[in-house]
Amino acid sequence: MKSLKPIFMSLIIAVAFAGFFTASSFAADEEMMTVEGNVICLIPDYANGTVKPVIASGPCDGMPPHQHLVVTKDKVYVLQGLQDGLMKIEQNPQRTDVKIAGKVQGSEQTGWVLFVD
Repeated sequence: MKSLKPIFMSLIIAVAFAGFFTASSFAADEEMMTVEGNVICLIPDYANGTVKPVIASGPCDGMPPHQHLVVTKDKVYVLQGLQDGLMKIEQNPQRTDVKIAGKVQGSEQTGWVLFVD
């Protein structure tokens, strides 16, 4: 039994370090930044079971609940976040060349998400 204690302690330390470095790598994927592009509203078409991408000509808070995207010159970001932050975007009449700040997560393989506050 005495010879197993050092082995178990080594394993516990190894797991602790692995957890520390894994958490650090996830935090590196998320950074604050400002993106500039066009806000696209994905308006649901319930009759056809599809969505219609629209650059609204004004605030879209009167439309049915829908998802928003920001399309920049080289990326597409799905907007997520707190209700207050998303409501500010919906109530803003400007839809082109909009600057939105938030935390970015994702990659080229999985896509990009911009979390707004």
